Amino acid sequence: MWIRTLPVYSKLAEPETVPPEVAARLPEGWRLSQHQVETYRALTEGDAEVIFNTAMTGDGKSLAGQLPVLLRAFNAPLLAMYPTNELVRDQRRQFQSVQQGWNNTSPVDVLDSARLDEIMGEEDYHQRGDALMSVLRNNDVVLTNPDIFHLIMHQFYLRPQDASDRILGPMVQRYRQFTFDEFHVFDTPQVVSVLNALLFIQTMAGAIRPHKSLCLSATPNPLMLEYLRRSGLQVQEIAGVYAHAETPPDPGRWRQVLQQSTIHFEASRVEEWVEQHLHDTLLPFFLERRPGAKGAIIVNSIATAMRLLKQLQPAFAAHGLSVEPNTGLTSRERRAVSYAADLLVGTSTVDVGIDFQINFLLFESRDAGTFTQRLGRLGRHTEYKKNGVSYPFSDFVAYALVPSWVHEGLFVGRDGAPALLQDTASVQRDHLNAAIVVAYPSPCTFDQYAQTWGQFQSVRILRGLSSRTVKEQYAPTRIQLGRRYEETFGIQLRPALGRYLELERTQQGLLDEASSFRGGSYLTCAIMDETETGPAQFKTADLLQLVANANLELVDEEDFYRAVERSGCLRCTLERQQPLAYFRLRGWHNEHEDCVLILDRDMQNWGAEQFERAILQQGFHVDAHVPGLARLNSRLCRREIPAFFCAGYHPQELKRRLRLPMLFALFKFRSRDGVEGCVALGREALLLEVRARAGLLKKSANPIIL
Repeated sequence: MWIRTLPVYSKLAEPETVPPEVAARLPEGWRLSQHQVETYRALTEGDAEVIFNTAMTGDGKSLAGQLPVLLRAFNAPLLAMYPTNELVRDQRRQFQSVQQGWNNTSPVDVLDSARLDEIMGEEDYHQRGDALMSVLRNNDVVLTNPDIFHLIMHQFYLRPQDASDRILGPMVQRYRQFTFDEFHVFDTPQVVSVLNALLFIQTMAGAIRPHKSLCLSATPNPLMLEYLRRSGLQVQEIAGVYAHAETPPDPGRWRQVLQQSTIHFEASRVEEWVEQHLHDTLLPFFLERRPGAKGAIIVNSIATAMRLLKQLQPAFAAHGLSVEPNTGLTSRERRAVSYAADLLVGTSTVDVGIDFQINFLLFESRDAGTFTQRLGRLGRHTEYKKNGVSYPFSDFVAYALVPSWVHEGLFVGRDGAPALLQDTASVQRDHLNAAIVVAYPSPCTFDQYAQTWGQFQSVRILRGLSSRTVKEQYAPTRIQLGRRYEETFGIQLRPALGRYLELERTQQGLLDEASSFRGGSYLTCAIMDETETGPAQFKTADLLQLVANANLELVDEEDFYRAVERSGCLRCTLERQQPLAYFRLRGWHNEHEDCVLILDRDMQNWGAEQFERAILQQGFHVDAHVPGLARLNSRLCRREIPAFFCAGYHPQELKRRLRLPMLFALFKFRSRDGVEGCVALGREALLLEVRARAGLLKKSANPIIL
């Protein structure tokens, strides 16, 4: 089955609507879209405190948010946040390129954990907070991730004697614009975190120095919009205006943003498809169009990507074509190389915001959002450049591999409903996106998270403002902010504080998990990847994903760190993540191998206190084929980990029953006395408790046999 998507054109701003200061500085030959001009106006004038730009993928949302600082329209340093460090680096490259055209010399820097380590080494800072402050003070544009922003707003990076606003105070004073790019990828806990921060910033700044927060998202999170409605913040939504047509509309009024594409739908998995179609479809696409062919394969896991790489590299190399990886385990240097390869094999590191120059795309998706996001990588450019030479694309082709029930809903119809798409039809992109949303059932959104665990983020911020050094200064702010938190999230802060103090005394680990942005990493191991060179060899990864998919060789801890130091890599960067074990990565299994977590506890007599809520639990062991298992388990069993146990359920059964996201991390477990089921760890444990409270979970009387 296949369809053809029509080209997409974005409405250009009428010349008379472009502010004079913008028109005077526009680089030669540039035209701005209507939504970009509207965004500039919303950021530089008017009462809106939170602006949502919902323009289509590839239509210049990021540039819209950068216009004030490019034009120096007012003293408005920009703090922009992106969900992945790969996107941070990509945006830095793009922004510096745009700066040249706009004759802008604003200092710009990237702020992430590796950059902080680098600054501490270069400038002899002894505290990460001091290194962070140097970046914030000395740059008009700082590109970072929301994790660091969250830590600042929750008053981390401080010494015991520091005032709680030592970093966040100067940051709020200096930066008047905060941009959250690709906001639709934020899950409910991150939405709660951002709202906590925005309310804090606006309450702290007051009416004298209003701040602007820009959220860039093709599909705003409904929960975020509901929270904003309750919060009293002034919100403005800006949408792109589009034409979908075979015949190009007036080029003086419309700019093409997406090319016509052919999209094939198949009910298959990527590895199966490549096995069947490597020589009759995939390779011929590149050979018949060379040099005008460049592509990407985007999959859901690193292991899948690496198995594909092993299969594809020799087949493509035989024809002088290159295949390179771009995953969470790929070094920064090798990722840069991957964008120039004939075929890139990547994971979620590249499906959010990265600007691809490709005309072939093969992808799988876990939900409607990732389908739309990944398909949005295709058709953005009419050519690619290599070694200074431009190669035009003649056509654009995608293969979307979907579950069989999604394929049925799209082309046959399900439960008596008509088919959502017709084979060989020409379809507008927005109509396709709407069909995909219907075909993929919506996973649960954990709407009650703010009332169960998210409330502790609000409590933590208010407690920080009650510290001895700033208590009097922030007294009015605390009262006003507390009231706004209660109205926005539907919480009561007094009982929330009592629960917070109880957890602080008895289960600090749960409180730490609830207070983090994305959640903690409890099963980290360190690896030496000999497909890389120099410092890039040394990295960390999730233990359970590795033991299920990778060939590993045990390395002595001190031997590992001696090799780290010889390479010039910073030892502290790895030590900070407290690895459970150290391995040399020797390749990847041909197939995923299940592993089971063993709990060294009797569970037959557990009741609601253990089974119906997230708890801190020790005594985990891994049951898997991995070298050095005894030493690994001796460390693992002493580690306290937030956990939610579901006896009698297989992970897939529980996901279906509770409508959990496809990649929601659940693991099989077995207790010392034979109780079996599945367990969620870390942030997923908190989310599973929220979902279980909806009353959809009933323990089976007959535990499954694993």
